[in-house]
Amino acid sequence: MISTQATARRSLPTLPGLTTEDARDAATARVTTLQVDAERTLALVGAEVSAVSNVIELDPPQSRLAPTRRPAAAPVRPRIDPRSIALTAGCAEIAAIAAAGAVAYWLQPNFHTPLDATTTITALAIMGMVVRRPNTDGRTPADVMRRPLSRRLADGALRTLWPFMVTVLAIMLLVPAEHSLRPPLTHWLSMWAMLAVGCVCASRVAMSATVAFWRTRGCLKERVAIYGTGELAEQLLGHLQDSCADTVEVVGVFDDRARGRITSVDLRNLAMGTTEDLIAMSRHRDIDRVLVALPHAAADRVVQIVKKLRLMPVEISLAPDQVGFDLGCNEEDDLSSLPLLEVHGRPLSFGQVLVKAAVDRSLAMLALVAGAPVFLAIALAIKLDSRGPVFFRQNRHGFGDRVIGVYKFRTMTAAAAEPNGESQSRPNDPRVTRVGKFLRCWSLDELPQVLNVLRGEMSLVGPRPHAISMQVEERPNRDIVPDYAMRHHVKPGITGWAQINGYHGPVSTEEALRARVRYDIEYINNWSLWFDFQIMLLTLKTVLGQRHAY
Repeated sequence: MISTQATARRSLPTLPGLTTEDARDAATARVTTLQVDAERTLALVGAEVSAVSNVIELDPPQSRLAPTRRPAAAPVRPRIDPRSIALTAGCAEIAAIAAAGAVAYWLQPNFHTPLDATTTITALAIMGMVVRRPNTDGRTPADVMRRPLSRRLADGALRTLWPFMVTVLAIMLLVPAEHSLRPPLTHWLSMWAMLAVGCVCASRVAMSATVAFWRTRGCLKERVAIYGTGELAEQLLGHLQDSCADTVEVVGVFDDRARGRITSVDLRNLAMGTTEDLIAMSRHRDIDRVLVALPHAAADRVVQIVKKLRLMPVEISLAPDQVGFDLGCNEEDDLSSLPLLEVHGRPLSFGQVLVKAAVDRSLAMLALVAGAPVFLAIALAIKLDSRGPVFFRQNRHGFGDRVIGVYKFRTMTAAAAEPNGESQSRPNDPRVTRVGKFLRCWSLDELPQVLNVLRGEMSLVGPRPHAISMQVEERPNRDIVPDYAMRHHVKPGITGWAQINGYHGPVSTEEALRARVRYDIEYINNWSLWFDFQIMLLTLKTVLGQRHAY
């Protein structure tokens, strides 16, 4: 879906002999022309990207830009999503309010509250829901933290007082009538209110100091890559460096047709290579967004670029052209200052990723604790059956095509270990041990992957991670399925939609690989928490009914 991230327009100067209405009409005509051209280009982009699954080779090899520097091997500093500030601040304020109530109760030793546990929890829940109301002024959490400290403290006090009054009203309605107006209760509520204001202000001071520290280290910057090296890319880079230096970090400039054509010194200093180099960099560095700085009139080339870059798990936006810079920029110091047109987004929103991660780690911890006896029994059986370690670690593709070490119970002889998975198992494989056959039959060898889930490398449900050296019929997976990399847009899982539909175990044919990727992409496009629970329940049924794993 195409979304306009900024609609603010600069005022146009009135030329001599030209009335204000004439100037406004001229500006409106220019904006209309811009919108028509952009919509025509983006409609073509969307149609081509959704209809064509093959990745087109953009340029002949001789016309490509040789990389002037190698992509960095690792991010220079940790990346903190600014959207997590709201969650952290909310949890801190709710904890501060609860702590204030406990301290107020402790300061009155002779007071015994008429509230039972259920009523107290209900009242706190009401306050929690009210105090963290959605932000309605259009500012991001990072924007709020850039306000003067006095204003943030006043805002924190107001945000605490009125929800507290709602909570007091709820308490009055929940407690028995003979207790609702007694002095001990009113004294406790009054002290709680005063302490709550102080605690919330203190939490905001601490959060402000933390955010200031993060901003100083550059942890809150959005990391963007620019595709294009023409005049539009030069203007875009200049705007980002001049107006967005505190919030945006340009990790590199890429182009397939720029051999010897880069005239700007700034662009030349950031030139990193071709599209392939950009995709390779995304496997080692965190990139949040790719800005395609090509003229909207070059629709065919934009289509080709988007079709290739959409294999990366990042947002892709079209930068404004010259008219967009003239009419579409505002005074904000981040990417919202530009009228960007989004043509490709992440499959899961920030909230969905957060919920999925919370559920994954909670259930993984529960499974690890509850399954500890099973883990010990399997480990003992492996040690008694054959020499070698209990666990086996294999390098596989993770989120964003990054290499992760996936843990499994060892089911083959120690001498047959292949860390990169050069060869897949086969029926009656002599490398598989006696205990290994049993573990594979019931999929128990996958249980240690709950450790990968707790480490944040995997999910309970998602596309199964493939070994980095895996080939099907002696061909790399990417050569068989052009959209293969799209299955890496989410974290890999212990089980997945493809496995529920019968595609588990080794991949022996190209058709089986295509079917798996098709089911994986279908899962990503239709993800929901309920879908995950359905797959987990169906996994139990599938495991209990299978007998042919090898």
